[in-house]
Amino acid sequence: MLFPMYTVPCKGLLQMTTIQPHEQLKAQGDIVIHDPKMGKAAFVSHQWAAQGHPDPELKQLQVLKDAFRHLLHDTGVIPLDPVTEAYVPTARHLSMQEFKSQPLFIWYDYFSCPQLGQRENKSAEGSDLARAISSIPAYIAQCSFFLGLCPVLTCQDDSGLLTQETWSRRGWCRLERALREFSLDDKWVLVKSPKSMELVGSALQFVSGSVGEGEFTEEEDRKKLAPVLRQAVLRKLMFCLKAQDLPAYRWHLNLQSVYFRGLSVEPVRDIVPGYETSKDTDPVAEFFHQNGFVSVRDIDKAGWSPLHYAAMKGDAALVDGLLRRQADPNKRTAREQPKLGCPPWMSALDLTMLFKQNGAARVLIAARAKLDGPICPPQNYAGVSDNAEGMRLLCAAGMDPHAPDLLSTPAVRACSAYGSIAALGEVVMHSPPDTISVSRALVLAVAGGGGTAEMVLRLLELRADVNHQFEGPNLGSPFGLLVAAKSLQYRCGSTTALSSLFYHLSGMTPLMAAVLTAHYEAAGALIDSGARLDLKNHRKWTAADFARGQSLPHFLLRGLEGDPLECRRVTSLALATVYLEI
Repeated sequence: MLFPMYTVPCKGLLQMTTIQPHEQLKAQGDIVIHDPKMGKAAFVSHQWAAQGHPDPELKQLQVLKDAFRHLLHDTGVIPLDPVTEAYVPTARHLSMQEFKSQPLFIWYDYFSCPQLGQRENKSAEGSDLARAISSIPAYIAQCSFFLGLCPVLTCQDDSGLLTQETWSRRGWCRLERALREFSLDDKWVLVKSPKSMELVGSALQFVSGSVGEGEFTEEEDRKKLAPVLRQAVLRKLMFCLKAQDLPAYRWHLNLQSVYFRGLSVEPVRDIVPGYETSKDTDPVAEFFHQNGFVSVRDIDKAGWSPLHYAAMKGDAALVDGLLRRQADPNKRTAREQPKLGCPPWMSALDLTMLFKQNGAARVLIAARAKLDGPICPPQNYAGVSDNAEGMRLLCAAGMDPHAPDLLSTPAVRACSAYGSIAALGEVVMHSPPDTISVSRALVLAVAGGGGTAEMVLRLLELRADVNHQFEGPNLGSPFGLLVAAKSLQYRCGSTTALSSLFYHLSGMTPLMAAVLTAHYEAAGALIDSGARLDLKNHRKWTAADFARGQSLPHFLLRGLEGDPLECRRVTSLALATVYLEI
């Protein structure tokens, strides 16, 4: 660490009635330098609600305090996110007891980093703030917990809206999350409200994008963060080699083009010494040397081939070279890699779609790579990452946009469930969906990562029924079997994010799904668009029943009572924020 790790004892945080900067808290003795022997630490990643102040109306602070009160005083677990629960059966929930086992200390940027007189000159090398920024990877590595604080809140003077979506677009927040995912314990807690939290265990659950493509209030910050991220990648690569974890080393080595997208920084090269490069260097030979392969037919212990890693890297010439050496373009991975968001049986083309490596995708399509898959077709991976260009390539190659994945999800629903507006536009342009399909997509969107006002209104424009009631799946299908198994789990007393959703799925409306999953922005947009409050699912629950036990924002409480005016105001703010940023 280049600057000490200052933290606030959790007891002190719970007593705060004002937000004071680092210097004042330090002078008052209210912050301490954290040492692991003192107890556990939690890193809080959040958005600033105003220029020059993180939370002028103390709205985020109140949510944070209430969330910690819930964690410290209640019992139970923080459930896994639905995607990890579905695709990674070995993953486990996080017991709230973990927060109580030792004293707890909180890292929060305004409390922990120098503020007064430094933010105006934070680019100055050698300043305390610059040293603290360079130390963020070490702070995160020392923290037992990482919280993404993402409640739906209006900014001061109704100047905008803070949501999960806006948090995921912020460059600083993307950096903090990326650094967490490079650490040994890569899971993190998504805080939607004081009592609605999820343990995010897979990159597929919360796809946010590269740090360099995030939004920065000051463009200078993008340049400043590049060396911090590069150094973190280098440390991760060296750690993987020291631990002899070659698959993880290969993932991170070849994903540098994704990690550094939008940043002016050179990737880490020549980790493995002994290979001399020249202008005539064979890219395949160099790739084999740096990755520890000897043949295109090699399969490592993770079940991946050289072509799979090359597809992630996105080097079209390298992919072409491997294909010329008889690499199989349709070879599939043998195991899942949830940290990357990769289920098993992915093809090289699937990987190019997921990681937006469209130059390499063109080479694979020209080599007659298959456009289908046993679990998920490539267009659904393009939908996950909002890869509009990749979706266009697949459409031009003759893919079937209505082809479902293993869980009966066609591309329009995959795009909707991940909030992928651009990719959805490509699917719709190629083959407009029918009303039933887009209505089912609306339910999945607000239950998943597409719970935004923008996605709700886009699907309604495509003739989705705002009051559509989801029909239960065929019990003989893979999706039906999963729903039945999770419903049984719920009845046996195991309440998780996925078991709750699937137990109530039959007859569920979009509004019910949005309230259940704490996608409050989407719920407000649905009420503003005329969602009925009296409808019941097959368990005889209304939308208001799903709100029991939750800490709902004021606008949604009013909306569920029959007054849509506040929901309309919040929806307008959400849309204004989107259009302003575009």
